[in-house]
Amino acid sequence: MSGAALASPLSAIVFKGLGVVVVSGVAVQFFLAGMTVFGAGTGWETHAATGGALGLPVIGLFLMSLSRGLRTYRGIAGLLLIVYLIQITLAALGSVAPMLGALHPVNGLAMGLIAFQLVRRLAVQHRSAF
Repeated sequence: MSGAALASPLSAIVFKGLGVVVVSGVAVQFFLAGMTVFGAGTGWETHAATGGALGLPVIGLFLMSLSRGLRTYRGIAGLLLIVYLIQITLAALGSVAPMLGALHPVNGLAMGLIAFQLVRRLAVQHRSAF
């Protein structure tokens, strides 16, 4: 019996929902950055606030992965949390170390791909649970 099979249906749905929020949030982040770069946005403040808010579902995913029923996702949820923390660090260092700041969108892409992989694994492994 897999670890995820022990998760309650509600916790599995919430876990998947948080993953979808992260994937969607990363896409929105790229859109907001593009709007700002091309002069159609409200500035970097919205991008920064949205990025900060993404921390909640990322941390939620990791904390939920500590439960027995979702332990099979602990590695990928932990990786997502690490990449998110790197994302914040790269943004903070961007003004003093532009070459590090330039890695911010690349790391954002990695964050989106990791979150997408998490959601994909959930969907494939537990079609009947969702």
